[in-house]
Amino acid sequence: MRAELSRPRYEPADAEPRVVGLIAAGLAALIVLGLVAGWAYLAVRQHTAPREGPAAAGFQDGPAYRTSIDAAWDGYQRDIRSHLVGYGWVNRPAGIVHIPVERAIDLLCAGPAAGRPDGQPAPHP
Repeated sequence: MRAELSRPRYEPADAEPRVVGLIAAGLAALIVLGLVAGWAYLAVRQHTAPREGPAAAGFQDGPAYRTSIDAAWDGYQRDIRSHLVGYGWVNRPAGIVHIPVERAIDLLCAGPAAGRPDGQPAPHP
């Protein structure tokens, strides 16, 4: 024999169609209000936006437009590259130099005394 399952009892306010309809209408009104506010903001901004710089040039000139950051970036890249692949002084009186990364890796892999003529490990500060 199967035992009959009793139907769950809900409170009348939980499933009242009028409450569900009011909530749905309120959410729809908020969405519409947000869309109208966004449209109004863009319409006002379009008429007051300055017509200079890359925004005035449009998308077709975007890749060709160079900002001050782009211009300075090339100089930073040259400086960084020279430190990574070249030799130079960091602090001449203290005898500190920078060497290329590949050479530093080779020295580290060869062991602590490989880069010193006297065979002694480098002093640690």
